[in-house]
Amino acid sequence: MAYGVNAPFGLRPYSHLNGGADDIRTNSNYVIDTVTATTLNKGDLVIFAPTAADSAVGTYYKGGKSVITRYNPTVTLGVAGAPGRTTITTAPPIVGVFQGCEYWVNGKYYNQEYWAPTPVTSEVKAYVIDDPNVIWDVQLGTYLGSNHADATQFLVLPCMQIQNGTWPNTGTAGNNLTVANSAIIGSNLALLTGRGPSGAVNGGTDSLTTITAWNGAGAVVAGYADNPIIGDFTTSYKLGVSTFYACPSVAGTSANPSANSGSNEYARTPTTAFKVLGFTQDPQNVPALYGQPADGTAGTYFNTPFLNVYGIINNHAFRPGIASVTPA
Repeated sequence: MAYGVNAPFGLRPYSHLNGGADDIRTNSNYVIDTVTATTLNKGDLVIFAPTAADSAVGTYYKGGKSVITRYNPTVTLGVAGAPGRTTITTAPPIVGVFQGCEYWVNGKYYNQEYWAPTPVTSEVKAYVIDDPNVIWDVQLGTYLGSNHADATQFLVLPCMQIQNGTWPNTGTAGNNLTVANSAIIGSNLALLTGRGPSGAVNGGTDSLTTITAWNGAGAVVAGYADNPIIGDFTTSYKLGVSTFYACPSVAGTSANPSANSGSNEYARTPTTAFKVLGFTQDPQNVPALYGQPADGTAGTYFNTPFLNVYGIINNHAFRPGIASVTPA
């Protein structure tokens, strides 16, 4: 595991609130909706399929199994200067995390850690960890890329931080301080996949590959990759590896992607997908200085981007959500 590298892997079982890893079990009483779940990878979040989708697979004998599909949250960027925040869909609640599937095609049996469109001749049985008490390991990531006004900087940081005069992009949010928007231990974070629109308008941002970091002596290209896009087989994407990540901030605006107002941050509600309980315990997964940006000015960098955190699925189908921690 390379910490501090933009390489999302979805949700990976880490521990259990009532015990250890031995208490984590998969549930096979699920069937994949082959109409709406065009792609599923190990580590992807799943939800109950809508009624229409359920009827579409009605020819299969489900034997009491529930039909599931991939969780697909939608991001709507807020408008600069307006009271409306950026919004992220939080319904329906998450059933669990996909671990694999099995099916038959003309007498040949398949068992794999991903689902891709296939002309099956049987139901597609899914294996899901649906226990709401499982603790998950996930990478912090960013929906938005680099700042279009300065492509060497993140538009918003993919790390935990208190919102202050140098947040969220370490330089332009000083007029809209809202400490309740901070991403800290105990916060509820969105679980997203892919990346936002690219370009200079309509909330677009630039590539993460142009971002620089301060190495103690000067600015160097950090070497971050852009987020993989699910189902995009032309980029660095691998079947069986989820592209979901936990997103601490989506504070960009639709009017101007380089005008970062903390007042537009998405609300961290009891139905936000994930609750952070701490940094994943590993000696290499430690917040450090010299993160971003690369100008070496004291107070203008926070901790290492793209670290891992552990926590629970907050908006779970089998347990009500918990309010996000709000800093005093």
